Amino acid sequence: MKKYIEYTLLLCCLFSFVACGNDKDPISINYVLMARVTNIQADEIYIDTPSRTIFMKFTKGGDFSNASVRLTLAKGVEMIEPTEVESIYDFTKPASVTLKYKDETIIYHFDIAIEYDAIDPTSLGWVKSTEWGNLPDYLTVYKSPATLRNKNAVAYIAVADMNQGATFDVLGEKQGLKTPTQFYNAEPVKPAIVMNGGYFSSNGTTVSLLCKDGNILAPNLQSMSRSNGTSNVTFYPTRAAFGEMENGKFEVNWIYTVSASQTYAYPVPSPNKAGTAPMQVPSATYPSGAFLWKAKNAIGGGPVLLKNGLYKNTWEAELIDAASGIGPTNNNPRSAIGITGDNQLIFFVCEGRNKTPDVPGFTLEEVAYILKDLGCLDAINLDGGGSTCMLVNGKATIQPSDGVQRSVTTAVAIK
Repeated sequence: MKKYIEYTLLLCCLFSFVACGNDKDPISINYVLMARVTNIQADEIYIDTPSRTIFMKFTKGGDFSNASVRLTLAKGVEMIEPTEVESIYDFTKPASVTLKYKDETIIYHFDIAIEYDAIDPTSLGWVKSTEWGNLPDYLTVYKSPATLRNKNAVAYIAVADMNQGATFDVLGEKQGLKTPTQFYNAEPVKPAIVMNGGYFSSNGTTVSLLCKDGNILAPNLQSMSRSNGTSNVTFYPTRAAFGEMENGKFEVNWIYTVSASQTYAYPVPSPNKAGTAPMQVPSATYPSGAFLWKAKNAIGGGPVLLKNGLYKNTWEAELIDAASGIGPTNNNPRSAIGITGDNQLIFFVCEGRNKTPDVPGFTLEEVAYILKDLGCLDAINLDGGGSTCMLVNGKATIQPSDGVQRSVTTAVAIK
């Protein structure tokens, strides 16, 4: 049986429920009658008119950066961007088509599902690590091969089968500092895995989302100062969150907390970029396609590395740029978290800054592709550098670049 990255139908249904209450609403008009992929195999194509979404399932192995799609439009509908009814689309990035009907401009977004295979890390050179004592049956720790992405590497992954009783926990409070070992020791039931979490300020206040038991204790950073090219102004980024949702599924989203009771997720991030004018404040209607985000437990960070099996690395839009200190294109120790198509939760850490000689660490792009190679569909970057640390049964896997464990505000755990 084929397995697919499934992520669109629920979103489409949410929009359908809202939009279809008024049969005369223009959003219910069928502007696109049919879509057909002409150069690679598509197993299913579905057009959801109320949400203006074209959903496609693909068999793996095609060139999704060069997909030729032919649209059949309703009478009187014209192509604006691209200009031809049969055009090439890059489905490794957010893709859309802009149409015109009379005086109205209409945008349809593509949502893509791609067949996936479960990945055995040992097939990629990762070695099962057994020096940590007894681990639950649902948990395996692996050490990386000596090189990853053509670089010397010291990295570890903890892989938890969430179908077999593993629990994902978020540790910490809005403010306060503990080392990962102190987080471990403070837990009444000792976690098998503890890894550092989101970003935090110098006074120990988290600037990344912290959500426990359905309650948002702290949102992602809501605003920040960046240059618009002439002076410093306020930007409002939609930043990454990794969460166990109310339905028990794990997801990555770009989110923004509009009010104490309303946090929205978006199909694409608000396209901010330092050095240009800031985008408007995110809301229930911007960016388009917003839906209420409901999680049981979640951690913020950023950027989104992978979404629905596709490479994203949206550090620029999330303003996790050079001014942030994260060094998105530099080699650094990194921490990241992801989920695979068969519901394996993966914690990733790597050394860097030559703490082990000639081990420089990785860029965000490289971390994204390491996790993609391991089968992750969704993944985000967490705080890295001197904060990077993962404990297995309370024992450190890598050497911290500071020489000692850094005190951090939040952490994630597997029990």
